[in-house]
Amino acid sequence: MQRLVFLFLLSFGHLVTDMMSGALPVLLPVLKSEFSLSYTQLGVIILVSNLISSVIQPVFGIWSDRKAILWLLPIGCFVAALGMAFVGLAPTYIFVLIAVALSGIGAAAYHPEGSKQAFLISGERKATALSIYSVGGNIGHALGPMIAVMLLGFGGRQGMAWLLIIGIIAAFLLGHYLPAIQRFADHNNHVSKADTQVSQNVVKKGVLYGLFLLMMIIIMRSLVHIGLTNFIPLYVEEYLHGSKEYGGLLLTVFLLSGALGTIVGGPVADWIGRKKVMVLSFLLVVPLLWMFLFSSGIWTLLFAGLSGFVLISTFSVTVVYAQELIPHNVGLASGLTLGFAFGIGAIGGLVFGVAADVWGIPAVLKVICLLPIPALLLSIALPDERKRESTA
Repeated sequence: MQRLVFLFLLSFGHLVTDMMSGALPVLLPVLKSEFSLSYTQLGVIILVSNLISSVIQPVFGIWSDRKAILWLLPIGCFVAALGMAFVGLAPTYIFVLIAVALSGIGAAAYHPEGSKQAFLISGERKATALSIYSVGGNIGHALGPMIAVMLLGFGGRQGMAWLLIIGIIAAFLLGHYLPAIQRFADHNNHVSKADTQVSQNVVKKGVLYGLFLLMMIIIMRSLVHIGLTNFIPLYVEEYLHGSKEYGGLLLTVFLLSGALGTIVGGPVADWIGRKKVMVLSFLLVVPLLWMFLFSSGIWTLLFAGLSGFVLISTFSVTVVYAQELIPHNVGLASGLTLGFAFGIGAIGGLVFGVAADVWGIPAVLKVICLLPIPALLLSIALPDERKRESTA
């Protein structure tokens, strides 16, 4: 029971941290209008947000592997919220970029330590535990657009400053329970010498190959995730001539369904294997994305939900796959999978912005819907978990 309490607390911090980045896409049309920005300039905002929050995560992960830095959990939550509150108050485009970067630093600080602690207190069912932790981030991304729409309606762009209150509450709760989490993690962290020897043998027999394929898979998935997350509101408002509220609803359905997929994906991966879940996910998501793109009415909401469910179901699975590849460097594994690979994929946010200026958003979305195909091929090429263990 105590394990679940701590997992849900870590998941709540994950929720609040990712809620901040989840709010950004709804702000993009507002920023575009207020500062007369091009799609390329919007792509730079997306790039800064995702690159800062992701690429420096391995640095925090390596630091986490060397010493206990649980204090990064409350600090990360607070800084992520502070940066997004400043986005609402920024007087110029440059200050928007600085505020987005600050929020990204907070997210980068939280994720490796959060996923490391979830791994250490998880027990035997690691994919299930990581799915509990991960679903907080998925729900946060999903709630972000809804919260942003509400705050924009309440006080315009300046209303985003209220996000800081949420960050302070989360930081207080995490700070209060840090000693208890530390004690529980220390009690349950029993990586034996035999396990360490196995992990060293795995490194010699192909762990780098597995990690490379896995990171390429995450890059492909993040390109799809980031592209859809940031362009759905713009696509709805500027091409479908829908309302800001409908764009936020469609994005929320996509992301909340992804949160449900994360809850299901972890236990299924513990049951049938990590690799099989990834292969099935990318096999199914291609037709679902195309049906989403060419549907209308209630069918658009349905296919948005199914696409989010299937695509994001692998979120916690890829993290656990990496952590089990290098169990003696859990923080680094978390930083690579949650951060670096996702951040490299986030460069696509800038590329997509440039492409949208030239060919338009509909053309970019069609390309995005094809990206799960190489991810499927890479998933098939991944080493099977059981084979990896037997050869080690």
